Amino acid sequence: MKKNVQIKGTKNGIQIVLKDTASIEELETELIALLKDQKAAPYSGEKLPVQVQIGNRLFSEEEESRIEKIIKEQSQMEINAFYSDVMTKEEAKKWKEQDQIFSLATIVRSGQVIQVSGDLLLIGDINPGGQIRSSGNIFVIGSIKGIVHAGFEGDEKAVVAGKFLYPSQIRIADQSFGFDSEDYKNIEDTELFSAYINDENKLVVDDVHTIRKIRPEITNFEGGR
Repeated sequence: MKKNVQIKGTKNGIQIVLKDTASIEELETELIALLKDQKAAPYSGEKLPVQVQIGNRLFSEEEESRIEKIIKEQSQMEINAFYSDVMTKEEAKKWKEQDQIFSLATIVRSGQVIQVSGDLLLIGDINPGGQIRSSGNIFVIGSIKGIVHAGFEGDEKAVVAGKFLYPSQIRIADQSFGFDSEDYKNIEDTELFSAYINDENKLVVDDVHTIRKIRPEITNFEGGR
């Protein structure tokens, strides 16, 4: 019998390892034989969750269904998840978008909305009524008088850095802070600030150097266009 299928006990539970060089037919044959042997000492109680590791390959939905059916019919286990060492095109695209910094040199004018995936570096001003949105962090080299929304898909770890001036509004995930009251009309346009959600789940505005302490992984502006 070839060793294309193995059942292992790990600290995270039961794992079925399917050799990635074997055909789906070979895997089915060996899996059925192995599970029949396991029935000599059947599990008791409820169905046991199992992880299926498929290595350097991707299964189609039909192939996953075939393996799932065998495990369901031939054992007292049920599949919790399939794990692959291969990244799908969709996952790779999303990872690339989230990992890069999109750099842009422009003035964001009233009524204009710029939205990107990943981090955004804007070199230019945001006029009142203008808006920029990013799924990651936002860094602005210029004056912010419009709306800046970082982590708009719900990333509460996102940060914003720049010159926040009247009448700007800063948003991170679903929280916001406004510089739109009369009290902020006299802010010096040379001051740089940072905005982030703290441990108390509150959006705060602080000195720009605070970013280095709360997000030490943010060290450069690699990538971009």
